[in-house]
Amino acid sequence: MKGIVITSHGPMAQGILETSKLFFGDQAQMKACCLSAEDNPDDFVEVLKEAVKEVDTGDGAVVFCDMLFGSPCNCMARVLGEDMESDRVQVVTGVNLAMILQILAVREAGDPSIEELLQSGHDGIADLKGILKANL
Repeated sequence: MKGIVITSHGPMAQGILETSKLFFGDQAQMKACCLSAEDNPDDFVEVLKEAVKEVDTGDGAVVFCDMLFGSPCNCMARVLGEDMESDRVQVVTGVNLAMILQILAVREAGDPSIEELLQSGHDGIADLKGILKANL
């Protein structure tokens, strides 16, 4: 089963992890890493390395970052840079709750596809008022 790391600026990653528990309960191999303004990026790279090691029990890990090219993502790029040839770690940016719920729903059955996770994230973004007007 793939491990999961969620990383963000501030406490968003922890909030997503806690919210996912409402749907799936406590989950093994899942960790949040939150970067605060006081954190040193070099130290945060080490935090991410340790988090990936902790959640990867043999099947690899998927790391979710809050935004493309934000500091948590850039730190994760440094982690990847040390082992770019490895297929053990996948990184998805623009994390939202729909993506996390999707991976939790399918990860025990096998490797989740990145495309499926991205689609879940995209599908969860909508104009509710427009949808309601279109269905009246």
